[in-house]
Amino acid sequence: MMRIVLVPLDDRPACARLPQLVAAVAGARMSLPPRPVLPDYRQPGDAASIARWLANTPADATVVSLETLGFGGLIASRIGREHARDVLGRWSVLSGRTGRTHAATVVQRTPDADDAAEEPAYWAEHGRALHAYSAQLHRALRDGTPQPDRDAVPAEARRDFLRRRHRNHLLNQHALAMAADGTVATLVIGADDTAADAVGSAEWHWLQTWARWLEPDGQVLSHPGADEIGTALTARALAQHARITPQIEVTCADPAGLARTAAYEPVPVGQGVASQITAAGGVVTTGGTGPVLVVHAPQPGGHDWAVAPPPAADRSAAEATAALVGRLITAGRTVALADCAHPNGADPALLELLCADGTLSRLAGFAGWNTAGNSIGTAVAHLVAVLAGKATGTFDSTAHQRLLAHRVAEDHCYMSHARARVRAQIGADPTRHDHIPAGTDVPARIEHAVTERWQQLDPVPGWRVRTGSVTLPWQRTFEIDLDVEKDR
Repeated sequence: MMRIVLVPLDDRPACARLPQLVAAVAGARMSLPPRPVLPDYRQPGDAASIARWLANTPADATVVSLETLGFGGLIASRIGREHARDVLGRWSVLSGRTGRTHAATVVQRTPDADDAAEEPAYWAEHGRALHAYSAQLHRALRDGTPQPDRDAVPAEARRDFLRRRHRNHLLNQHALAMAADGTVATLVIGADDTAADAVGSAEWHWLQTWARWLEPDGQVLSHPGADEIGTALTARALAQHARITPQIEVTCADPAGLARTAAYEPVPVGQGVASQITAAGGVVTTGGTGPVLVVHAPQPGGHDWAVAPPPAADRSAAEATAALVGRLITAGRTVALADCAHPNGADPALLELLCADGTLSRLAGFAGWNTAGNSIGTAVAHLVAVLAGKATGTFDSTAHQRLLAHRVAEDHCYMSHARARVRAQIGADPTRHDHIPAGTDVPARIEHAVTERWQQLDPVPGWRVRTGSVTLPWQRTFEIDLDVEKDR
């Protein structure tokens, strides 16, 4: 049994649990640092203890978030005061690892919201102003437009924002050096919730340029995304252990859709797909009869299932994608589906069509959560895990069905169905992160709505949402955790 060590980006299920679910599909065993040393929302993990644990835990492959190893988590890297030299000291443990090390780092985001839930405290008052200031700085650099008015943001917030970014950018440069000298076999640089005009986009392009100039011994990849990178790199480790390089075709019912840029991302979806497939250990091919990733393309309108749901579903795009998936499966292709129609949830019309004739349960991967990059990386990773497991004879069909059911329950039954309904019931403002105190009936309300929708669709026959399993990991309604189980 393959052994993989994971240092996750943070404690959310998308970062800590999803890679385990993917590894299980190929029959691999995954180990994480003890729960007490991992981060807990805004409480940083014990980075020094994580580094010691990693030094003493052998594995066939290591998947590591550099933010968690260095700072104690993603949020800690945004709000912490650690000096770069202390972070580098913790990273040094990677030089002694056995087996391949696959590392991930992110370019710090600049969200367009007056919300400090995951940012320094000043973001609650000046978040939108900092977002605009960041965009103006980038345009001035790139296009020669006038410099932004500094007075638009208080000096203390402005300086902290940029000095913190400078520190993190220096660390990302060092991450490139670890790829250059082969300390890490793979480095993925994720663009975390960014936009075409942003300081983060400038940093990301600088890092891409240096990655080309350095001619690294390790492979350096960069694409939109953050939370799914650990999952994609898990699939990469599985593929390498199976000694396969999956040749994956990418297709879309609306071919022009691959040229669209999805919300919260700085490059077209098709460009992100190619890098995600490479990160997961595959290569993009054209034609043939092998595995295929179908992309349900970004749709116009600026809608978002978390904060501004579409007023009505446009079934035409869903019908075209469902028909394409059906044709490919009928032709004997191994198909995964990445739903990128709108961020933060799966397309209800598409799910209804896929469930009506049993097509969904025949997929080799599905995802439709958060950003397009999150969905693409997850669907590709699931697909590669299926292929790796079948190549080594360790494919676990029950684990595969569990992952497929879990994604549908979370990505649609909750994100694009139950979440808005529950938020309306409790009076939550969807444009800001809420706080749900422990002991309320909100998890039970969510479970009722999710289960009701699951029963309407029956997406993976023989499976159901486990009673009493819904929790709120960060005590808010943005994300949930749940379990699925086989019907007795």
